[in-house]
Amino acid sequence: MGITFREDEDFLESCIILGYVSFVFVGILKLITVLIKKQKLTRLVRQLESCFPTPSQKDQEEYAVNSYLKRCSIVTRGFGGLLTIMFFAHSLLPIVIYYYQICVIHLPDAKPSLPFFDLCLWKWRDSWIFYPTYVLQSIAAYTATCGSISSDLMIFAVVFQITMHYDRLAKVLREFEVRNHSETNGANKDFKALQSLIAQHIQILRINDVMNDVFGVPLLLNFLASSLLVCLVGFQLTIEFSPAYFLKKVLLLVSALVEVYLLCFFSQMLIDASENVSTAVYEMNWTEADTRCRKMLVFLSMRAQKPNCLKATIVLDLSVETMSIFLSMSYKFFCAIQTIYS
Repeated sequence: MGITFREDEDFLESCIILGYVSFVFVGILKLITVLIKKQKLTRLVRQLESCFPTPSQKDQEEYAVNSYLKRCSIVTRGFGGLLTIMFFAHSLLPIVIYYYQICVIHLPDAKPSLPFFDLCLWKWRDSWIFYPTYVLQSIAAYTATCGSISSDLMIFAVVFQITMHYDRLAKVLREFEVRNHSETNGANKDFKALQSLIAQHIQILRINDVMNDVFGVPLLLNFLASSLLVCLVGFQLTIEFSPAYFLKKVLLLVSALVEVYLLCFFSQMLIDASENVSTAVYEMNWTEADTRCRKMLVFLSMRAQKPNCLKATIVLDLSVETMSIFLSMSYKFFCAIQTIYS
């Protein structure tokens, strides 16, 4: 790739190679970073398991587990299916087109091509080496795709569960019955009940911190690579393309955009759910509670006003607004590449 850039032989080919390299590079790095933080990931899963509602029907209905599970299943299957389609489109289309040209329409000058880019350290054309080279590129793409899918799906699942706990906490606070004046020793009962709810809130905050610690670097890599990938693929579509080339590039472009959008959407969902706890405190019957409980509610509300979100390390806090930043950054890259090419 560096030789291609230096010699200026084919700028478009260089963009194609750089786009695929960035996708593979990020997919592998996401796997490595998660493996490095394997112990923290294990701790995160155990914390999620410890606070997950019991199988009893009452707890399942109170937390609306089926509703969140259904939504999570739709998103994860849809996103995983999109990236899987993208992988198979890249891996199968070139070999199918090649055999169609030589076996069906008997094209005399049909040339084989590799699934992603025709660049290799050894000579593979007009030789049996073409087939193992083709398989090796496909395996590398499969590994990178699995790395990208697995990390993102884990983030989606964790965010859904954290949001479920926030929503349940807000619901309990809104429905909280103050017993300060209605029951004997009611103030102490209110105090203990609020202590339990605050402990749950602290546990949710800790889970959110561990999640950002584990997935912060993969999130940052996602945004940097996706910005580069979107502008490179967009540039390639403005030059020239065949129907098969167009299909592969559109799938790659859509996959990058959908991935970033889902991460921003889930982070915004987390922000809204965490801030909803503060609103629930205000809407409950806090005026009837005793002084100790009111002080506890003030601290709970103040902490809930600091929204939780997905953090790409300390560099970027994700939200719906981040999507506009991402598109703006991609467009600037695109303009720079157009200027270089022209």
